[in-house]
Amino acid sequence: MAKKEENVSTDDAVMQMLLDLTDKDGVEIGITLNISGTVVAGTLVGPHTYYEGIIASADEVENSTLKHVLHKKFTDLKEAYISERQEEEEKKKQDMIATFIHLKDAAYISANTQSPIKSHAWWRGRIDSIDGFSFKL
Repeated sequence: MAKKEENVSTDDAVMQMLLDLTDKDGVEIGITLNISGTVVAGTLVGPHTYYEGIIASADEVENSTLKHVLHKKFTDLKEAYISERQEEEEKKKQDMIATFIHLKDAAYISANTQSPIKSHAWWRGRIDSIDGFSFKL
């Protein structure tokens, strides 16, 4: 998270509203993003859902050592995120805005495909890299 004045390019009111719905209310929203000529489609989710999904995916890895390491690392990241959010709430920093966007079932769309191929990919990107977006409620 960053203060608005530190990251002005991410203060699109519609995007922030969508991110708040996913982060605070657990809403999931179908979205298509345009990023420097690349199109990515998926379901917009909050960071908590993103980390939970990554951890669940890590638990499906066949290599037990890799499974354990991935589970631990992503659990640590999730706990750090939760801790950061709690600190923000305690300090009542209402002027904080998200700097990353999270998608589940993400797919890249090219000119050769008419609709995105369904995948179970988790995607994370910087909000200030987004050139445009469309969504379906």
